[in-house]
Amino acid sequence: LHSLCATNHMTISLNSWDLGISYLEEHDEKTVEFPHSHPKEYEIHYVYDGCVEIRIDGSMITIPNGSLIFINQNVQHEILYTPHRKKAYLAVIFSIQQHSVPIRNNDTEEFENAYMKAFFDLIKGKDYIVCEDRYHNDRYIQTMLEESKVKEWGWFYRLQNLSATFVLNCIRNFVASPSLPASKAESNLPIAFTKYLHANYANPNLSLQDIADYFFISPRHVNRLFKEYFGASVSKTLTQYRINYTKNYLLDTDYSIDEIAEQVGFGSASTLSRLFKESEHMTISEYRYLCKQALQASRSLSDSQTPTQEAGRK
Repeated sequence: LHSLCATNHMTISLNSWDLGISYLEEHDEKTVEFPHSHPKEYEIHYVYDGCVEIRIDGSMITIPNGSLIFINQNVQHEILYTPHRKKAYLAVIFSIQQHSVPIRNNDTEEFENAYMKAFFDLIKGKDYIVCEDRYHNDRYIQTMLEESKVKEWGWFYRLQNLSATFVLNCIRNFVASPSLPASKAESNLPIAFTKYLHANYANPNLSLQDIADYFFISPRHVNRLFKEYFGASVSKTLTQYRINYTKNYLLDTDYSIDEIAEQVGFGSASTLSRLFKESEHMTISEYRYLCKQALQASRSLSDSQTPTQEAGRK
């Protein structure tokens, strides 16, 4: 008998849905099966060595290495016993069910319901689906087996996460992402604000109103969401971005302070100099000097190591 990874039923919360895994086990050519079905659960056989032949409703289907078969509820099937042919595969029996009282999360609810609908619509009326694995799920198998065997601290939680990733990635191979309205594509507005700041920091006239107009919300709402998520203000964040990008110019160019101020969106060199010193506790000239010193030291170290490395290769 092989090692059963899921010794207890695992329930992994997917926000408003639950992924329940009742069986997770590796098999090989010595595994003896019997014809069976699962009235309320689905099954996946993932082949990572050799090939597996499976009989479904009188038809024989071959699953090659690096591919998987998804078997729908209440579909009778049986792995053909061929002890003379080397093979290895992982069998997972699972269910996907919605919470009786769905969790309301405006950031993910629409995505989740749309993706689950795409899954159920696709498998409706199908006994099985065979597909090649495009996501290299075999990389999780050995880790799952090792976690269930060694049982170091936290192994069960790691096994849950790995198992959920494995199953969801398998499904991803045959369920396409549903189309969602463009207005819903950005589910996390504070993160979207930071991307907008990165893309527009060089604009010296960039304002909170610009961000609000871009996302069709009020400036006050922008500030509130940003503060709640990051614990920082939009204006201070923009200033810090500009100072950090200033460091790139100091390191990589010989631009004057006036030229750098123009590149990073500060109105004047004096404003950049003042804010840079407040943030970094040194002047721009001191910072540029330290950068040059560090680069020279790095190059000297690299040059001194080169003969040793060459000798080692010989």
